[in-house]
Amino acid sequence: MNKNKMLKIGSIALASAVMCGALVYYNFIDKETQNGAILYEECPDFTLQTYAVENGKFVVSGEEFTLSEHRGKVVVLNFWADYCEPCRKEIPHFNELYESYEGQVEVVIINGETQVDAQGLLDKYINNTEAKYYQDYYSKWVDFTCTFARYEKNNNVKDLFEVGDALPITIIVDKAGVIKYIAESSLTFSELEQAVQKEL
Repeated sequence: MNKNKMLKIGSIALASAVMCGALVYYNFIDKETQNGAILYEECPDFTLQTYAVENGKFVVSGEEFTLSEHRGKVVVLNFWADYCEPCRKEIPHFNELYESYEGQVEVVIINGETQVDAQGLLDKYINNTEAKYYQDYYSKWVDFTCTFARYEKNNNVKDLFEVGDALPITIIVDKAGVIKYIAESSLTFSELEQAVQKEL
């Protein structure tokens, strides 16, 4: 066997070993240290305080939403921010989705504002009818039936899911609790409905 052929075989063997090592690391070892929303992996469980509507205003409720309590349903999680116009504009699609598939789908709209408490967020952005920038949304949000949830500094699901500042982000969790869809952009109702229907 000549020297060039031996070098070629050695290079192929080395490349194969590196590839196998990478596959083992990323599929077995590295999974132990991974966090966040990982496609086709079980969704991290969490519990969040929710909002309610009283006398035409959003208020912090005494109710909570726990993801694991909704196994058997498709759960749609949407991370949004008050400063994000695409986020605000797509929220009606999530409410329409919930009302169209009530009983089969849970929709949770998740927001957090670390500078104010939950009620402060509501009063500043959602309940403030004099803030012209939010008037169009205020008139609609008080009639929404999907779940609005709130994360705090000590219960930050944004960190749990490793969600950055590029919002909105939508995550669809199937009936068994596995993440089947992640969108890091705003969605049309048609796009959202098609993604959900695949899991029903």
